[in-house]
Amino acid sequence: MYLVKNLSIMKILSFVSSIDMTHGGPSRSVPMLVRGLAELGVDITLMTIRSKDMNTHALEGTTAKLKVLEPSFSRKEIAKYLVEQKFELIQIQSVWEMSYHRMIVEARRLGIPYIVTPRGMFEPWSLSQKKWKKKLAWWLYQRNDVQKSACVFTTAKMEAEHVSNLGITTCKSVIPNGIETDAYPCKSSVEGVKKQVLFLSRVHVKKGIELLFEAWKRIHPDYADWQLLVIGNGEAEYIHTLENKVESLGLKDCINILPPVFGEAKIKVYQESALFCLPSFSENFGMVIAEAMSCGTPVVTTTNCPWEILNETNIGWCIDLSVDNLEHALREAMSMDANALYDMGQRASKLIFDNFDYRSITRKTLRLYEWLLNSGEKPEFVY
Repeated sequence: MYLVKNLSIMKILSFVSSIDMTHGGPSRSVPMLVRGLAELGVDITLMTIRSKDMNTHALEGTTAKLKVLEPSFSRKEIAKYLVEQKFELIQIQSVWEMSYHRMIVEARRLGIPYIVTPRGMFEPWSLSQKKWKKKLAWWLYQRNDVQKSACVFTTAKMEAEHVSNLGITTCKSVIPNGIETDAYPCKSSVEGVKKQVLFLSRVHVKKGIELLFEAWKRIHPDYADWQLLVIGNGEAEYIHTLENKVESLGLKDCINILPPVFGEAKIKVYQESALFCLPSFSENFGMVIAEAMSCGTPVVTTTNCPWEILNETNIGWCIDLSVDNLEHALREAMSMDANALYDMGQRASKLIFDNFDYRSITRKTLRLYEWLLNSGEKPEFVY
């Protein structure tokens, strides 16, 4: 096992505003990263703001500490805690929210180096949402917060390039999210796999669901025995809009919009689906893509997600987002023999196990921390 050489200088704080189970990828990826660091011997604390259904199970059985703030927490409270705990490095797990800015202000005041992890918030699509509000925040505080960080922690080269395009000159690391591959076991047989395309993610306009429905309308007459499942949480108003769209397209018999699932139910729906589709406008990583692949389900996604490796290794489809391209990719996938799709999923699962297991990802993160605190040779994934 790779252990920390000097525990006294590796006291780390990881701050994310929410790890609520109903939220997106960071509610899973951040606790897994903290778990992995604790397993490597790091004195690590996960700080978050209290919510109804916090995802803390990843920390169970480890030495990782949990610090839960009340929503009304103050800068004074944060300053007192940082002084008492004597953290050597802080990883800020997103941007824009004032809670992150408050933490950064105190870190700078106390001379504690910090890492900024954008979590997709600087992707072009995300920047186009609430554009003027973000432009104002960028010039008031956000640019300064990022530029003065010790490093910008990105999950893909594409995200690092987008950060550089904003004029940020501080170093960038490229370390993908890791998943607990043991928790997403690969299907072991083609038996039980249904003619079913699965979308499982946050139900949001960013995810391209309406384009998927348009493509499905074209496909359905030729693949009437296939079903499309849309599973996830989202705002009730938007979900209602999607339900109305399904009805207007005449697809109520083949598209089901369902609430989120967790645990064994989530694994089951991954494993029994022949295909997974995430036609997103923007993802800095896409945790659900890695989860589906780990379960042995081939993926159709877009070049707005950093998964070009699907095309390079012939284990899925990564396409430019359009209704035409979605139709073409889905037709190609759904026309394949069930055994051929199964074999593709098996290779996808191996790729995730070999490259994206949280343990190997955590070791990279630890190397980054050690370099930032102790200097030495720059890791090959830092630019």
